[in-house]
Amino acid sequence: MKLLTPHTAEWFAALEACNSQQADMTRYAIGLAKRDDVCSVCGTAPASDYKVAGVQFSKDIGATIRLCNDCKGIRTGAGEKFEKLPA
Repeated sequence: MKLLTPHTAEWFAALEACNSQQADMTRYAIGLAKRDDVCSVCGTAPASDYKVAGVQFSKDIGATIRLCNDCKGIRTGAGEKFEKLPA
């Protein structure tokens, strides 16, 4: 299973193919922050890269996301599971 680094062109292409609304929202958050090392959801820094457990962009590409601690906590509380990617 291939894992893509969040916010790269390849990552956006994979996300766009399966969830274009999330891709648009992430582009917006990055645009407001004026940098790409921020949370995929809210645009806050610092943020870390995670594999989303049990979710795939496609049959060969596992879902990844960049999250701040607050967004990770909210999503974990909603039942999502994450595995931190190596830096």
